[in-house]
Amino acid sequence: MHQQIITFEEMYPLLSANGVFLIEDLHTSYMEEYGGGYENPNNFIEYSKPFIDQLHAWYSRDARLAVNDFSRSAWSMSYYDSILVIEKRPKQPPYDKMTGKPSW
Repeated sequence: MHQQIITFEEMYPLLSANGVFLIEDLHTSYMEEYGGGYENPNNFIEYSKPFIDQLHAWYSRDARLAVNDFSRSAWSMSYYDSILVIEKRPKQPPYDKMTGKPSW
């Protein structure tokens, strides 16, 4: 599990602004013999769940969820069987097209 987390933390910031990051073998997150286990806080699945919130942080009115570098760079996330694909693309704060004001 640690190698997946360390690789993501070290490499994602260096990825091209329009790159794609793919993490494989996520099924091992559920296997104790690989350092995983269901709801084990040290597995990559549990590590990646907050990414879903960060992807949508622009819309949160809760102070605990602030826009960060991931929010500004992750365009999409797709979970597949044993794989997570994160597509990077620079993002701007979303605006309401009718009012021209921030949507949050």
